[in-house]
This record gives sequence, structure tokens and C-alpha cells, in this order.
Amino acid sequence: MADNIRDAYLRVRGGAISAAGALGLGGIAETAAGAGDIFYTLALLLRDGRLSRRSKLRLGIAAAYMALPLDIAPFGVLDDVYVGLVALAGVLDELGEESLAEYWPGDTAQLRAFLAKLRSLDARFGSGALRRLMSRLGVSVEVEIA
Repeated sequence: MADNIRDAYLRVRGGAISAAGALGLGGIAETAAGAGDIFYTLALLLRDGRLSRRSKLRLGIAAAYMALPLDIAPFGVLDDVYVGLVALAGVLDELGEESLAEYWPGDTAQLRAFLAKLRSLDARFGSGALRRLMSRLGVSVEVEIA
């Protein structure tokens, strides 16, 4: 059953990325399409017995944030991708990259590319970049996800 869900998800995701590429939106579409992969991975990780309660709380908060229908304009789904990646990066030390990759629905090279983008953002803007951005936008963030 899980394999059928995963296969259906990957077909829909691939079709959406192809359509966006035909419209000239490939790079942004690829990043935005990662939101589904990230949410899928977060949901599966919440059931992993190797993770601490604290890590599961962070993952749950990130999943809830991503599930909210509200998006911070002009970021759209890109802020969801960032929040999800921060949560995934937070469990890397506890779980390890190979174990995290077990839950990723698509090509693990994409997961590694997303994590590299996150490290690049952190290097450029600092690890609290999202919290500072939200604060400047007047949005309160009580729990730091990283």
C-alpha cells in the first residue's frame, strides 16, 4: 500500500514539474515541488522510534506549519520548504543522513541538494535567518526549529 501511494505521489509530482518546466518555471518549480517531498518525509519520521520526543515535536511543528493554508506573501510555498528543511536538518545528528534518506520519496540526490541549499542559506544569512525574517514581518515564532 505504501509503495502504491509513493508511486502515485511521484507520478503527480513529476507531471507538475514537467508542466512548470514547459512554462519556463523549472528552477522555482523544482524547489516548490520539494514541499511535498519534505512534508511526506516529516510525516513518516514522526513514526520513527529512534527519534526523541523533542525531535518529533520539532518535526510536528514543521509539518503543521506546512499544512496551514496560509502562506507569507511573497514567499508562497518557499517558506514551507525552508521550515521543513530546517526540521529535517535538525534530526540529521540524531538519525544520520542515510536513515533520513530512507524516508525520502524520490531521488536522494535531491534531498542532499536541498540540505546543501539550507547550509548555503545558513552560511549566508545565519542559522536564525527564518526567525529573524518572521520577526521583521511581525510574525511571532515561539519555537526555534533548528
